[in-house]
Amino acid sequence: MRENYLYKYPRGDDKYVFVPTPECRRRGDYLNRFGSTIELPSYFFHYRKGGHVEALHRHLDNTYFFRVDLKNFFYSISRNRVSRVLRQYDFPENARTYAEWSTVRNPYQDGPRYVVPIGFSQSPLLASLVLYRSSVATCIEEALDRGVFVSVYFDDLVGSSRDLRQLEITYGGLLASCVQANFVANQTKMRSPAEDIVAFNCDLSHGYTAVTEERKRTFGAVQHTPNSISAFAEYCERVAEMNGPRPVSTR
Repeated sequence: MRENYLYKYPRGDDKYVFVPTPECRRRGDYLNRFGSTIELPSYFFHYRKGGHVEALHRHLDNTYFFRVDLKNFFYSISRNRVSRVLRQYDFPENARTYAEWSTVRNPYQDGPRYVVPIGFSQSPLLASLVLYRSSVATCIEEALDRGVFVSVYFDDLVGSSRDLRQLEITYGGLLASCVQANFVANQTKMRSPAEDIVAFNCDLSHGYTAVTEERKRTFGAVQHTPNSISAFAEYCERVAEMNGPRPVSTR
């Protein structure tokens, strides 16, 4: 067993974070340099300038939306899948060795025995490669061909279209592809096709996105530095900068 982390601690959302050893960091840096040579699809917004805000803006022209959240995304990716995907990309070193350095004993009862953890610098890359080589990405690319747009930001998948029927087909297909790829859709965070949804703590509808009032209240309930307050205000403005007139609800 490789000693690849110093300690772990629970985050506020009950996710465990692992602090890597210096050797693990070194190998993670090597993996990330290797990963920089791989071109991932443009719908992976965690590797694009603007991140999830850019993803939200990309959906604004559409009329109907859905959201699928992958539960325990990193912790559902096994050591074997890491090793396999590195070989698929012709990784120049021993894929199994780097998979061992990049995975930890699963801190949860369900799922694979050894998994990709939160806290290692190489985890986002490895999770992205596995997702891209899965049936989920195949489903997304088929949806794009049908005029449905799906964005990926780590474990958050948002879909949109002007055609409700096509969006419903994509939503069902995406859930089925998650099962096939051994990813679990988080039932509490899913939203089936609708005229408006919440994603990334932002309201999203046709031509309109804004940080939710709940998120603003949560931020305001805690004391912050002036710089933090200014940064949050700028973020709210950035989220809303592409908005047209707010749609009038018919409900």
